[in-house]
Amino acid sequence: MTHDVVLAVHVAAGVLGVVLGPLVVWRAYRRRVGRLAAGYHGAVAAVCISALGLAALDVARLWWLLPISLGTYALVLRGVLAGRGHRPGWAASAVRGYGGAYIALWTAIVVVSAGSSVLTWLLPAILGTPVVELLAARAHREPAMINAGD
Repeated sequence: MTHDVVLAVHVAAGVLGVVLGPLVVWRAYRRRVGRLAAGYHGAVAAVCISALGLAALDVARLWWLLPISLGTYALVLRGVLAGRGHRPGWAASAVRGYGGAYIALWTAIVVVSAGSSVLTWLLPAILGTPVVELLAARAHREPAMINAGD
């Protein structure tokens, strides 16, 4: 029963993270982080904490969730902290943090759904990283254009 509850929390938080992720990345790009980013942070944190709970219930099989969870949380935290500082380049850093966490969420979905292989582990990063980097580069170079329509 404990496993089922932790797994249900994990899946629900993951769905919320997948829904909020693109919106938060876009809002960071537009320099408009706020409550939505806090919700995304909470969803990713819940995914990471529940992953640690699942790993604790089956250490021999799921030990690898520990480093993956810590890395994913580090990425979303980078986005949160960048959004709070509003220092030069903060939007690009926030896009990279939030976007990296989003890629990590999709990596987990692909690996669980399609099986663990080199391709399933790398494909989300291969597809997502160029998009995140493009948005981050534009956020860094073109701050005036980003807010021009607001």
